[in-house]
Amino acid sequence: MSAKVKLGIDRIGEPEVRKLLEGKRLGVLSAASGLASDYRFPIDILNEKFNVAGIFAPEHGPRGVLGPGEKVRGGRDRITGLPVWSLYEDVIARREATENSRYMPADDSLSAVDCVVYDMQDVGSRYFTYVSSLFYLMKVCGARGIPVVVLDRPNPLGSRVEGNVLDPDYSSFIGLTEVPIRHGMTVGELARFYNGDYGLGCDLTVVEMTGWDGSMYWDDTDLPFVRPSPNLPTLESIWVYNGICLFEGTNVSLGRGTAVPFTVVGAEYINPVEYAAVLNADESMKGVRFSPAFFEAYYSKLTGVALYGVTVHVTDKRELEPVRLGVTMLRTLEAMYPDDFEYSAPKNPANRWHIDLAAGGTELRLSGLPAEELCSKWQAEADRFAAEKAKYYLYRH
Repeated sequence: MSAKVKLGIDRIGEPEVRKLLEGKRLGVLSAASGLASDYRFPIDILNEKFNVAGIFAPEHGPRGVLGPGEKVRGGRDRITGLPVWSLYEDVIARREATENSRYMPADDSLSAVDCVVYDMQDVGSRYFTYVSSLFYLMKVCGARGIPVVVLDRPNPLGSRVEGNVLDPDYSSFIGLTEVPIRHGMTVGELARFYNGDYGLGCDLTVVEMTGWDGSMYWDDTDLPFVRPSPNLPTLESIWVYNGICLFEGTNVSLGRGTAVPFTVVGAEYINPVEYAAVLNADESMKGVRFSPAFFEAYYSKLTGVALYGVTVHVTDKRELEPVRLGVTMLRTLEAMYPDDFEYSAPKNPANRWHIDLAAGGTELRLSGLPAEELCSKWQAEADRFAAEKAKYYLYRH
């Protein structure tokens, strides 16, 4: 049974929320990542009701049409005619980046606004760049004395936590702060954590949801769903994303360039029948089954060749542990194909391994720890994090 959840954007007509926004030149950091309850995008609603001066554009652009890693350019939004200020270019960056970072608002955009509104749909993952954009926005606005209003949204995976806490030496835009891979927070709670633990000094207001709590997955609400980014077209892809995304740093396709990204993985050297059988026999993975897969990717990596692997079928989203899923699938490939499976070597000037940035350290790549041992170690880190950061929670977890 679904529950009636009211989003932050749905509350902007309430007097206490309106007074935060009325009479101010607003910058809006938003995109086509999530809808309001009336099936409209936040950018269009805010522009209709308030004085919006411009749109800060995250990865994929203000309307969510650009591919992963594709440079977001400034210009004008085709629908509203508003200026678009880019906050994304695919470079390796650290949290200590200076204020002229390509991930941070530029001086000319900041001088045009009195307040910035953030409304982006997160997917409960440390990798997701929308929350990295939130951190940098808060950092700059804190330094400039510009208030930030976060219109809160559900974590579509609820409040469970899983995976290791990021080693700060491996901070990047796909893992910026010291949270678990599956962090278990809403964007509003993350904003409170950023402000508190990182001393951003941001004048922050979170417009909370009503009717939501941490036991709820997205489909436990009555909210409309749209893909939060181009390669997460379904809820099932979001459920497995925290694990399958680790394949990004390997010589295995994770289904980008197909109609089913993140729910298929494959490479030329895999025997799909054998791989599926071994995974299905592994009783440590709950809520998931595997079938042989045969596919071709039309963009991203390993294009133009037949790929062999598995389709991931979620049978119980509440039992599923996506980080364990990804780690176990990787360790299984390492054991089955030791001469073929590889972690992708660095191709960036900083000589940083993508798998280390995604995994938040070198343990996955270098430790050799079995999946069960590594996942148990990581779960202990995640549980400590949740206990220590409960002060930032806004909802029942």
